[in-house]
Amino acid sequence: MYLLFSLVQGLNYWGIWARLAFESFQAKDEKPVALFPFSVIVCARNEAQNLRQNLPAILAQQFDYEWELIVVDDASEDDTPAILAGFQAQFPQRLRMLRLAEKTFPGKKYALSKGIALARYSQILLTDADGRPASPHWLAHMAKSLAEKPETEIVLGYGPLNRAPWPFFSNWPRYEAACVAGQYCGLALLGMPYMGVGRNLAFRKSVFERVGGFSAHAHLVSGDDDLLVNAAATARNTAICLDPEAFVYSDPPSSFKAWLRQKQRHLSASPAYRWPHKLVLGALALSQVGHYALFFCLFFAGFELKWTLGIFVFRQITLLFLQGKVLKKLGAADLIPWIPVYDALAALQFALITPRFLLLKKRVTWQRV
Repeated sequence: MYLLFSLVQGLNYWGIWARLAFESFQAKDEKPVALFPFSVIVCARNEAQNLRQNLPAILAQQFDYEWELIVVDDASEDDTPAILAGFQAQFPQRLRMLRLAEKTFPGKKYALSKGIALARYSQILLTDADGRPASPHWLAHMAKSLAEKPETEIVLGYGPLNRAPWPFFSNWPRYEAACVAGQYCGLALLGMPYMGVGRNLAFRKSVFERVGGFSAHAHLVSGDDDLLVNAAATARNTAICLDPEAFVYSDPPSSFKAWLRQKQRHLSASPAYRWPHKLVLGALALSQVGHYALFFCLFFAGFELKWTLGIFVFRQITLLFLQGKVLKKLGAADLIPWIPVYDALAALQFALITPRFLLLKKRVTWQRV
């Protein structure tokens, strides 16, 4: 079993991560691409401070085509309406506001649906109130990725996290976000797109309407991003955009407890994934846990130490090499020395935290983290 788990891990890194590690995202030529107008949509509930900090970076986007910013105020009870009114006065031709007077549905799917329905344009770019584009060219890069091929309907962007204000392992959320991106981008390049992140996701309104919007999973708090992609994305209609100028940064949860709540909320959507995706993701997580668990069992039992250590060391070298290359692409090269530690922590998370949240029947609620 140790050999089997290690082989699955080898397929993970040489099959999925290597695809991303050796992919070039530099423009191959300067051939102009005919772009389309865009509607950028942000949903906000009690996000006055984040809107004050991050809307200027969104409104500063340099895009040579028509575009609008729609902010849906999801029945906020703080200063969100006043903050938005101030921005709207400065940018009356760019910023449109929609206020929902009452919070009647959990999560933000209802608010997002209202924003998408209001959009003037057929190309949608989603981000969050706590997201800050890395450059004024974020919208242009995502638009170009959507327009480069006529069959493309979905573009998966990357949303890195900043360092956490935790006393220990403050870079853990950054590493985890990079690993999630490495996995969903790598699988998308292999023809199995299964998720994206809502703080950096572009799609055509037609594909949203074709899958019925969020209707199939409206009862779930989470899944406004990954379940939409899971239902609509195919090998043919999905592209990824990993230009550093197109990253959208956000802050991680403020505490480990808040991170746990966020993790529970995110995992609550995964049972609704299509079964091939659940099978692949489950096999990858199980093989990582099994690789570590059986290594320590065999090592302390003194069983065939030459082979036991050899397989373990080979995986660690592969991990450092391929994951290190991906972390460089994702602007997280400083995390490379921490890969062995964080990879072991990820195995502990898969073994102890993920199963508990997947089996937990407690109702998941949307909370500010």
